[in-house]
Amino acid sequence: MKIVMLSPYFYPHTGGTEKYVRDLSTVLVQQGHSVTVITNNLPKAKNAPAHETLPEGIKVIRLDAVDLFGYLPVSNQFSPKLLDGFDIVHVHVPAFSFLRSVAGKIKQPLVVTYHCDVTISEKYFGVPVPSWSVPLFEGGNNVYARALLGKADAVYNTTETYAETSPVLKHLPRRSIPIGYFYDKVDETQKKLGLTPDKKDPRQLLFLGRLAGNKGCDYLVKAMPRVLEKFPGAKLIICGDGEEKAHILDLVTRFGIGPSITFLGTATFEQLVELYYTSLAYVFPSINRLEAFGIVQLEAMANYTAVIASDIPGPNAVMEPGQSGLLVPKQDPEALAGAINSLLADPERARAMGRRGRQLVETKYNWRTIVKQVEAIYEEVLAKKKA
Repeated sequence: MKIVMLSPYFYPHTGGTEKYVRDLSTVLVQQGHSVTVITNNLPKAKNAPAHETLPEGIKVIRLDAVDLFGYLPVSNQFSPKLLDGFDIVHVHVPAFSFLRSVAGKIKQPLVVTYHCDVTISEKYFGVPVPSWSVPLFEGGNNVYARALLGKADAVYNTTETYAETSPVLKHLPRRSIPIGYFYDKVDETQKKLGLTPDKKDPRQLLFLGRLAGNKGCDYLVKAMPRVLEKFPGAKLIICGDGEEKAHILDLVTRFGIGPSITFLGTATFEQLVELYYTSLAYVFPSINRLEAFGIVQLEAMANYTAVIASDIPGPNAVMEPGQSGLLVPKQDPEALAGAINSLLADPERARAMGRRGRQLVETKYNWRTIVKQVEAIYEEVLAKKKA
């Protein structure tokens, strides 16, 4: 089968959607399919050619484009004629520029992965967003998204809890297929570094992600004084960078907890594996619908690490609450501190959660299982087109 993926951003740009598209394309190639990704060359990357074949066998076509407002890529190089010869057109949204260009305009079956609702964060660079502007922007976008998605032959997202609460998806026929994770590289790195799942620092906590308003790292920092009251030896490693860093640093200074917080910025894959393996728990305090799944939860579980996550649609369906991690109300530092303290008080429970999380990754989130669900959609829409 010849499949073309249309993704607003792709490698070398990094992010959850980009990782998903590359991993899904990789496993499809492993299944014997031909996969081409058409994307925008944004941000303009040095040494990123217009045409390239990645080591995984994925063909990539990068189009010159401009990025409006930071996340609205537009290219005048795209044409539906680029899709000639492909059996399946698979579009990833948001953003919607590619979907707008093909919905109702192509002869091939159109499959859409809906990664998340377009949501306005409560603040940017620590500055609150005017509340009146949020429903206007989000409401208009939701109407637009429903109209475009209604023209697709199949739509799927990554969790049912997200779909059933989405102002877009809940009105449309859809299904849910989880994201997978390749854990082989984790195991190779773990052996190379001599790490073992049970040799964790019983006082080390980890946050790993972009320091953006929707990630909720500031709520984790606000929880730390309560954690340190009970466990003075606890330490939090914050690995990542972003526009909220100055605000988070200000909170650390204001609370006087600097000696217990370590900022690492970005890290190599080897460093990430070591951080996960040595941390008792990974904390995932995201706050809004821009977080529709949380691949980092899979990363943590693949590395035998318990997860403490916000109880929000999408992320709350990834790990098993009470078995491989804990759920807490979003934007609630006191509840977050309580969950953290419960694991610091019982490190063996946290280790058991880490082992259960790894089992989930090997079964429910194994790409070799998940790809069969995607292939079934392809075969279904092809059969309908031919009927």
